[in-house]
Amino acid sequence: MSQKLQNNLANGYEVKIGDYISRGYEIFKENMGAYIGYTVLYFLITMVVNFIPFLNIISSLVISPCLVFGFHLVSKQISQDNTIPPFNTFFNGFSSAGKLIVIALITMVVFLICMLPFLISVGVSIFTLRDSSSAEIFSAVLAGPLPILGLGLLVMAYFGVSWTFSSLVAVFHNKESWAAMEISRKVVGKNWFMIFVFLFVVGVIVGAGMLVLGVGIIFTLPLGMCSLYAAFEDIFGSPDDGKVVDEINQIGEGI
Repeated sequence: MSQKLQNNLANGYEVKIGDYISRGYEIFKENMGAYIGYTVLYFLITMVVNFIPFLNIISSLVISPCLVFGFHLVSKQISQDNTIPPFNTFFNGFSSAGKLIVIALITMVVFLICMLPFLISVGVSIFTLRDSSSAEIFSAVLAGPLPILGLGLLVMAYFGVSWTFSSLVAVFHNKESWAAMEISRKVVGKNWFMIFVFLFVVGVIVGAGMLVLGVGIIFTLPLGMCSLYAAFEDIFGSPDDGKVVDEINQIGEGI
């Protein structure tokens, strides 16, 4: 294990939000036209697939994870290799589809489990009060299922933030899906709240793109993705650093 990540795991680390966004912008501007063009294609592909019956679930589990990872593949080459990769690099996420799909599937199952108590409690409330007025049913939901929903959302937020870097660890550090998710969770857990704040800031930046007739998102989405890669690179180390690969292997073996 390298000294850097060993220290991060033992003592925590600083989350440099401003630096990540600044570095993300540097990466983005190096290949801005391609990032924007790919973002437009990403939305078009997603919209077309979602309009086809029964393919929306396939899109969320198969197509979207691979398309989203394309941003990271290009960012990695710009940041680490100092090269502008060909446009088809954006679609190379499909070469790691197996790992990305498993991560998406595990995440979806965990989120469904988090929501299950709420759904069951709502069903029980409606069934037991089926002859009651709407106001009584609503009051029962507020008293019972709603707090359960809040707890479920908190658990979902914990895992959602903790697994932020799972796909990058799985592909760039060549780890199996579950091991990558555990590595991400352990590392993020050392400074979970600040990672949450960072993701919130990135979300605000991406969301701000919707304010300009929605067109601005073709700029803010790739900027957000580049900033996310910059955070990964700083916290987990360079994907091409042999020492980092060794340290990641050691962490994975300890899971």
